Amino acid sequence: MPVFSFQSELLTPAMATNCHLRLVVGVQGASLWVNNNERTLALKSWQLPGTDLSYQNVESDLRGIFGSERLLDMDFATKRCALASAACTLVPRRLFDPQNLEHYFKMLLRESGERDYGFEKLEAFDCYLVWTVDRGLMRLCSHYFPMENIGHLAGPLLNAYQSLSPTEGYAVFANLRGQKVQIAVFERQNLAYFNAFDFSKPSDLLYYILLAYKQFELNPLDIPLTLSGTLLEDSEIFRLLLRYVRPMRFPPLTEGFKLPEEAKGLPAHYWFDISTL
Repeated sequence: MPVFSFQSELLTPAMATNCHLRLVVGVQGASLWVNNNERTLALKSWQLPGTDLSYQNVESDLRGIFGSERLLDMDFATKRCALASAACTLVPRRLFDPQNLEHYFKMLLRESGERDYGFEKLEAFDCYLVWTVDRGLMRLCSHYFPMENIGHLAGPLLNAYQSLSPTEGYAVFANLRGQKVQIAVFERQNLAYFNAFDFSKPSDLLYYILLAYKQFELNPLDIPLTLSGTLLEDSEIFRLLLRYVRPMRFPPLTEGFKLPEEAKGLPAHYWFDISTL
């Protein structure tokens, strides 16, 4: 389950009060980053196996991760948690109703059970990001993070994508976390498309990515795909994508995120999403 774990011996409870903790969590696992504005003092990743996971399937694993990670109990200058849930949508500002969040997911959700809902205003796109997660996951996160510091990963991801988009033409982005992918298309730095999918096979992922190209009549051999997340270049997924989409490239880590030497075994793009926090 642990994919990578680095923690500097300099990171003590006393030092933590001048540091910042960031966590990304979902049913596919979690990533954790601690920095002090100068360097990375902790960087960890846990990945849970499986293709059709619900919170009920992985609750004990996630509770085990949270309960055994002592950093989560330390006092930091700031703590922020981003939820990596596929159940999110964008609503234009003029159509947004904060009193009826469940309405936006009537056609999107298949599983039943108690859920919590949240929303965030995305100023750059004149819309609201609305999201929902299993209530059990929200309770787990709120035990370690103030509610106002819990948001959704899609917000910072989209802001980062916009900064990487060209002022002319189109740009296509995809971020993977296990068997989940978030795909975005920008036209002249304007958000034109955003969706999140679960996939079980590499061919499913290829289909969802090519669907975004087709919707805007883009040639996948002309418009680059910027790819990030939990994949390796020698994986079946990467090799399949490379047959149909070229060029492919990896995004640079956002400014201020510095990989420790110990993390060189994993590609930098593996940490892109948490770097956007």
